[in-house]
Amino acid sequence: MVRRTPASLHDKQQSLIAAREETEAEVSRLEREERFLQEQLKEAREQVRYYESLLASLRSEWGRDPPLARLVRKLG
Repeated sequence: MVRRTPASLHDKQQSLIAAREETEAEVSRLEREERFLQEQLKEAREQVRYYESLLASLRSEWGRDPPLARLVRKLG
């Protein structure tokens, strides 16, 4: 059986405290990254809605469904 000395218990406690602090820092970093990615996803969805509405508007103005490549050429 391994006998633990007060010094080894203190080292173990310090090691656990350091591991906990590292884990909490990693959780915090991941939460920030999650918020950033959620914001990017929101912006991407808004862009898709914008371009879908623009495409619908162009189609209604022209009265037919032209190929997308032709729409892009007309816009450029």
